Amino acid sequence: MHDALGMINLKSSGVSIYFQNQGQKGLAGPKSEDVNSFKTFIVFGVPRGGTTMVARVVESLGVNLGSDLPANYEDTDFNFDFLSKDLKKSRPALIEQLSKVIDQRNQDLDVWGWKYPRAAIYLIPLLKKLRNPHLICVMRDPISSGIRNMKRAQKIHKKSLSKADFVPESNCADIPSRIITQHLEIQLKNMRTIQQASCPSFLCSYEKAIMNTDDFVREMAEFLDVSSTEQQIQDAIHQVKPGGYMQV
Repeated sequence: MHDALGMINLKSSGVSIYFQNQGQKGLAGPKSEDVNSFKTFIVFGVPRGGTTMVARVVESLGVNLGSDLPANYEDTDFNFDFLSKDLKKSRPALIEQLSKVIDQRNQDLDVWGWKYPRAAIYLIPLLKKLRNPHLICVMRDPISSGIRNMKRAQKIHKKSLSKADFVPESNCADIPSRIITQHLEIQLKNMRTIQQASCPSFLCSYEKAIMNTDDFVREMAEFLDVSSTEQQIQDAIHQVKPGGYMQV
């Protein structure tokens, strides 16, 4: 099946969709003659959306996602939250800094990547620096991913009530709808980024992945195409544990 995105591979298990984008108007950088020699994988989605679990699987299958990673697997070099205020205020400076990191990783590694849920906020300008970029987008039920944020927002609201003479009750009532709307807006931006990037992309359902672990991991291994061994596949299957961050 073909459309504007290129070849679409729909897996029978219903866990993932693989877009093999091959458009000539894509923003990805030039590919080498041996396209499989160099690959860069970006894992993104929404905060609290299952990207850490997917990153653990990707790493277990043989992709270097960074060194000395924290429990959430977010490389500080690509974590927008950890960047300086000056870089956050200046997009050109931000892209220049991230480009330097990419140049160094390209020099050190043939196959590598990083995980950051909101990578779409800076990804498009970086595509020309990435060698053979592959996007991995994790989709999740907005209620599931939003529950923790809702609890946190409600705690903040209660503190506001204790410190202020009057805080409209509607503020608290609006919390769930605001968080779910934000989740959907981020995912819409992710889909637009995938369409604009026009490079191989893997979309997966977090809920389907934890219910069909074997299928999910093997589909991911097929997409990565980095010669994962059966032992690596089995190790990756053991990384699929919903609920919270695993200790690494």
